Amino acid sequence: DIQGMKFARDAQGRIIIDKDGKPTKDKMGIVGNPNPDFMLGWSNSLTYGPFSLNLLIDGRFGGEVMSITQAMIDELGVSKASADARDAGSYTINGAKADGSAVSSIDPKTFFQTVGGRAGITENYVYDATNIRFRELAIGYRFPKSVVNNWGPVKGLRLSFVARNLGFLTKKAPFDPELSMSTGTGLQGVDSFAQPAVRSFGLNLNATF
Repeated sequence: DIQGMKFARDAQGRIIIDKDGKPTKDKMGIVGNPNPDFMLGWSNSLTYGPFSLNLLIDGRFGGEVMSITQAMIDELGVSKASADARDAGSYTINGAKADGSAVSSIDPKTFFQTVGGRAGITENYVYDATNIRFRELAIGYRFPKSVVNNWGPVKGLRLSFVARNLGFLTKKAPFDPELSMSTGTGLQGVDSFAQPAVRSFGLNLNATF
């Protein structure tokens, strides 16, 4: 489970806003679980004459992740979310004052400096980990035997262009949900300025003798 600071809410589930116009904290609790409900993959191989095409698409469905990166850049006012709220002039919220009167918007700076940062209300930074990614693409060419036979003991030769981690077909979190601060159990599903996943391109030469 992912533990985080929660919003204080009233009986209707509305965030309680204090007399200074700030969202209030409740207590630490479970805000998510990084384990997916299930994972699926689809692999397909096509050949046409000496050419081949291999595709691999896989997906992770369910689970939650937390972004401390987003929390910190929100607090500093340098994120897209904080910029959009400033441009709009307010931040939309489903809140209520102590007397029960509804609050639909608050000052963006007040909101982000209250909920953002490491010591903020991290419940706000929990995201659905569901994503589908284009994991691998390989395009190959098998050299004709008439060419290979001139190369001594070589009986077969295939050259392939291979690209991995090409991108996401869909993603709900603001970072790669497979990234984590640590391989230990305590920080699974938590991102804090982690290096982005690497997209790689290369050539593969396969020879048979």
